Amino acid sequence: MVNKESNVVKPPTTPHPGEVINEYLEFHGWSQRDLANRTNLTPKTISVICNGKASITASTAFALERVLQRPMHFWLNLQRQFDEAAIRLSDGVQSAEWKKWARKFPLDEMRKRKFSLPSATSEVDLILRYLGVSSPESWQTVWAKSGVAFRQTNKNQENIAAISAWVRETELVASEIKTNVFDERRFRSLIQEIKQLTRNRTDKALKELQPLCAQAGVAVVFVPELPLTRISGCARWLTAKKALIGLSSRYKTDDQMWFSFFHEIGHLLLHKKIRSFVLDNDTHDLWDTDVDLEMETCEVEANRFAADTLLPAIDLAEFVRQESLTNDAIVDFAERMNISPGIVVGRLQKIGILDPSERNALKQKLFLESS
Repeated sequence: MVNKESNVVKPPTTPHPGEVINEYLEFHGWSQRDLANRTNLTPKTISVICNGKASITASTAFALERVLQRPMHFWLNLQRQFDEAAIRLSDGVQSAEWKKWARKFPLDEMRKRKFSLPSATSEVDLILRYLGVSSPESWQTVWAKSGVAFRQTNKNQENIAAISAWVRETELVASEIKTNVFDERRFRSLIQEIKQLTRNRTDKALKELQPLCAQAGVAVVFVPELPLTRISGCARWLTAKKALIGLSSRYKTDDQMWFSFFHEIGHLLLHKKIRSFVLDNDTHDLWDTDVDLEMETCEVEANRFAADTLLPAIDLAEFVRQESLTNDAIVDFAERMNISPGIVVGRLQKIGILDPSERNALKQKLFLESS
């Protein structure tokens, strides 16, 4: 164990089974060779066990049961207890070296946001248990193999530890949501119904959205944003039969949230064979359907899917030509398009028809709670 005050590593207090065997030898007045003869084991085998340099196997325990009159499970339990103590000792030494790694995770913020944190003996142990890995090295391996793809901005260096913690929370929350087997046709058929939900208050819409998407095999979760992550949402295939869409609190109005959500739908429908995981931060330009050399093709495609699905350009152009952009006109147009007025305002602001400060009263502020 590790003494917190002195940082001195102490040996495990659990004895090696060899020490117990030595006590029996002393009691009976036998030598190690005597025991070897009685058990039909080699003198070398008895020697390395008695000196604590080898483990007791099932066959050895069975032999000791007959000779020393203690049941087989007694010897195997001694070995198990010693092995467990040795591993925990090693983990204690490693944990001291892993503290710097664990500090990269915003644990206080995760607690504040009520993340699904397990019980643990230390912060290092907590982070490892939360991530479902045994070491920082295994975390790096799992993260690298998860197929995560996201864009970074030169203005901000994303905190990979915080990002992976946010991603992990979406996984844990999604694991509690029961879904049908993913059905692309069914999911596509729900799009018009989902568009209708954009007209509801966002907290009510999300509660209806989750069971609706679960029918088609998609778990929808909302996880509060962590500092330095700059994540708007993610799309992931948890299995071949279950997909995940995660939303964060990065954006504060309904037009931004719904665009992010339909952007993630686009990833699931368009890019299943391209990536296992797509993570989106706010460096992508909402509503942008023009090819940008700094954006990957699938991001442009997902943006175009979201824009065209929510508000096709041809319908918007017709509206702008024929209508004055009063609040009433925008509300009426939004109703005809089966979307919220805030989405129309966001699009008009994006294309420069409205100033970013205009008509924002038609947008909804988000009323979201974590899933």
